[in-house]
Amino acid sequence: MRFDEIARPSPPIPREFTNFPMSVSLVDHSAPSHVFNDYLAMRTTRTGTISPDDRKVSTIFQFRAIDWGMENCELHVALPPVDRPTTLALYRLNATVPVDISTLSFNVRPPRVAKLGNIVPGKDSLDWHRKLSCAMDDVLVFELACSEDESSSSCDIEWWQAHKETAPG
Repeated sequence: MRFDEIARPSPPIPREFTNFPMSVSLVDHSAPSHVFNDYLAMRTTRTGTISPDDRKVSTIFQFRAIDWGMENCELHVALPPVDRPTTLALYRLNATVPVDISTLSFNVRPPRVAKLGNIVPGKDSLDWHRKLSCAMDDVLVFELACSEDESSSSCDIEWWQAHKETAPG
């Protein structure tokens, strides 16, 4: 499309926008072949959509970098305060095309290529973030899981996504 021929100011004017995941899905290491059909069990609240909370699962979420010339992405995980601190681990997964969530299970999820860090929600709201390089049309896939050091009974985070609010309530 010859975007590279468009005259641009130097230095470039910083621009940013919020890009929500194109999909969010669950996988369960204790049921590695199970494919979640959570659209049957999800519930909608004022603040977003909540998946069922009766199991320990990892959340797989994927984004597509959609604008040319915006090669710097920043992943934000915003969490409200929690009653009981827990440790979550965030991983980058090896995927260059969108993951088919209709067949996604723990066994077939893309492999982890890097641990981006631990996220420890606590008594205060948390906005964890990490800068990443990305090119137009890149697919970026991540897994948010209970830390391997965390006991199953102490890790019970529900995922919800509020499109109207970018900060946790």
